[in-house]
Amino acid sequence: MNQSTGNSQCRDATIDAIASAVLSRRPLPPIYCSSVDDGYRVQRALSAHINANKSGDLKAGVTATEAQQQLGLDGPLVASLYVGGRLDSGCTMSVAKGQEFECEIAVVTDGSGKPIGLMPAIEVVYLAFTRVEDFSIANAVAANLGADRYICGGVVSCDPAINQVPISVYRDGVEIAAMTNSYSFGSPSSGAAWLVEEARKRGLWRDSEQQRILLLGTCGNPIPAQPGHYLVDFGRLGTVDFSVV
Repeated sequence: MNQSTGNSQCRDATIDAIASAVLSRRPLPPIYCSSVDDGYRVQRALSAHINANKSGDLKAGVTATEAQQQLGLDGPLVASLYVGGRLDSGCTMSVAKGQEFECEIAVVTDGSGKPIGLMPAIEVVYLAFTRVEDFSIANAVAANLGADRYICGGVVSCDPAINQVPISVYRDGVEIAAMTNSYSFGSPSSGAAWLVEEARKRGLWRDSEQQRILLLGTCGNPIPAQPGHYLVDFGRLGTVDFSVV
């Protein structure tokens, strides 16, 4: 695929232009991906461009069965995370208008995709298009489903039996949301297995000696990003805290 022009279905937006919008958190330029397969072709080129051909972590999107049915999907989607977007708990960040936080359960795997631990995580997402008519599942896939940054908590041992995690979100000491993990995979281990298999299928995974982090989809509703100090309690998985200025 020619990275200077995207592909024949994405002819009016170069990979450079899409990457520039992603990295500066601006609405995306026109993208013309006619199918999900087209979207994944652009996603591969975009991720390689931003990550300088390094292997990044991955995330699942549209994991709720109801949302899949509404969008006419047969299952979840997969997207790449950006190497420079990984942050640790305790970080301070600025956000763009329209950004949201998603509470997620993450699985840490070895380089072959075998789970070796669990982690609480917060994904910072932003997906906006210059032209409203450009919003489609295919174009969202091309743009890595709005991937921006992700905040990682501590790693705990992998418990194959875990499937319900209570989550509470506090801003400046006040609880603003409560939820449980509601992804459609069942257990984290089955979610990780699906994500690795789908990433292989889409050309987004290659075995290596590098550990990978797999975000398994949002738990509950996204939270609008507002200034303040956040503490997110994931029960037995631990906490993630960060500040927005």
